[in-house]
Amino acid sequence: MSTTLARMKPTSSTKHINTSAEAVLAKAQSGRAVIQDFVPLADSLEWNLGQQYLRERGNKAFLSDARPVPFVINNDGTLSRNAAQVFFASCLAADKAGTLEADIYVLELGIGVGLFARYFLDAFRDLCVEHDKDYYGRLCYIAGDHSKQMLLDAARHGVFANHPGHYLLREVDALDPAKYLRADLGLGGEQPRSVRAVFLNYVIDCLPPAVLEVDGDTVKQLCVRTCIARNIKLEKHTDLTLAMLVERAKSAAQADGTRSVPATARQELLEVYGLFASEYDYREVDPTKLPHGEFAVEYARKSVKRVLHNYGAIQSLERLLGLLHAEGFILINDYGQTKKSDVQDFEHQRFSLTTAMGLNFPLLRAFFEKSGTYRWVEPLEETESIHARLLGRQPAMETIVGFVECFGKAERDRIEEPLKKARECQKVGRFELAADLYRKAVQLQPSNWMLLCEVAHFLIYALRDIKAGLDMVKVGLRINPTCSSELWTALANGLHEFGRYEEAEQAYLRALQLNAKDRRAKEGLAGVLAQKGDYGGALKMIAEAFVLANPGENFDELLRKQNQILVKLARQMQMDYLLLANLISRHVSDATQPTMSGAAARQREESSGSSITALESRAT
Repeated sequence: MSTTLARMKPTSSTKHINTSAEAVLAKAQSGRAVIQDFVPLADSLEWNLGQQYLRERGNKAFLSDARPVPFVINNDGTLSRNAAQVFFASCLAADKAGTLEADIYVLELGIGVGLFARYFLDAFRDLCVEHDKDYYGRLCYIAGDHSKQMLLDAARHGVFANHPGHYLLREVDALDPAKYLRADLGLGGEQPRSVRAVFLNYVIDCLPPAVLEVDGDTVKQLCVRTCIARNIKLEKHTDLTLAMLVERAKSAAQADGTRSVPATARQELLEVYGLFASEYDYREVDPTKLPHGEFAVEYARKSVKRVLHNYGAIQSLERLLGLLHAEGFILINDYGQTKKSDVQDFEHQRFSLTTAMGLNFPLLRAFFEKSGTYRWVEPLEETESIHARLLGRQPAMETIVGFVECFGKAERDRIEEPLKKARECQKVGRFELAADLYRKAVQLQPSNWMLLCEVAHFLIYALRDIKAGLDMVKVGLRINPTCSSELWTALANGLHEFGRYEEAEQAYLRALQLNAKDRRAKEGLAGVLAQKGDYGGALKMIAEAFVLANPGENFDELLRKQNQILVKLARQMQMDYLLLANLISRHVSDATQPTMSGAAARQREESSGSSITALESRAT
């Protein structure tokens, strides 16, 4: 019987059931309130608001959001030192050939917090001193960003303070860099000035992309519809109605070619940006209307069916090559796909409230190698976390060799191996061996402030050498005094362990100035406030730390600290009660108030302390 049923073909009734099931699902999906109907990904409201958010938020997107945009991997000093070594090799080769210009220009687009630039200048200066060369004295580092706020934050924090006269802060659009730099500095124009190196760290992945699906002569493009997320009631989050949001979305869509949203509409939409969700569909498109669309379609027909087309990245690189010295190079460090394959995970990524898509490195290579004009250089073996590429017209062989040596997997593994082993030893309690390995890791990554922060915690809590831990974190703060709440929190933790509570409080407050949503700083500050007897402030900090904890995070430590504070609060309340009782008893006449026996007094005291005992047992 079961075999017969298994071989039965679907009847008309079963087909009807399937169709009805599909209809139910389609209806459920269509039930969401639509703010903007299907448009190409790069024209979608969510994409454009993500770009606007990054420009307006400045470095707070990296430092002060509850779940900030990741930035450590290209700002820990290692990437900067490698870039400086490659650039120094390029300068040496040009100097030997007699082609090195008197004024040397370097350009970075998308400076973020600015630490890559600072550490590059540090490392390049040291190399010039070591080899007795005057290149640093002739160098001008152009720190460019499309966000004025990002540039203002770098200036306000004094990121470049150690390199006066060797940098310029400039507003630059990655899609049209010459628009700003040619008029300002004469770069790329008829004048002989040119840029000898361009650094692009996690920036061109944010430029407009398209995802194309090619099936014979039919070409479709990924489109996005922006809706209100499920189970969201607008009235609980904003005064804007659905109709008002739709109106503002239309206003954004009608903005001029700069893709910027009008200020008022933009601000109101950003306030509810976190309530948006996206739906996807492929719609037919004329590839000739996309920048380099015909190339992308031809590429897809040869290798894949569905392709990520980074046309914004191509446009940016083309125009940057126009500013580049013939022997210069563009150094790209970014994430994305490194092999020819169909795009499976096409959805753009959110980092905080910003948007990015990643890069299709094989497509970019195919585009720039097809003319035979440019050199596209890749490491011998890929690293897992970040992918480096070098692009130029005629980069010197010394430059190419330096790139392959510094940016390959073997070099990164060599640098990271002691750190990985140190962490493994610490987990199993082999602290002395871990200390030796941490020392080797610091030798290999002397500018890695996150590593110094980790070592400081190891010294304070594992080796219980608080003074050494404090000295270590102070070294980290000399390297990065303004862009890490983690370092200030580590300093505060060490001071707290030392019993220097006033100094610890100031360090915790400094951490919260940098990042008001630093959970660990709030947790540590709660302990200091409790030590000072400010139990209300301490409980407030603990409550805020609970709110900032990541989903699924273990709350045991927070609960333990909360109970400890409650015990202290209960004890203080009990002492206040006894003091009040004593004050009252002094004003009671002996004639009207009989003397309480010693036994009765002891009984009363034991009874009043029972609640404290219960709280203490819970805390332990």
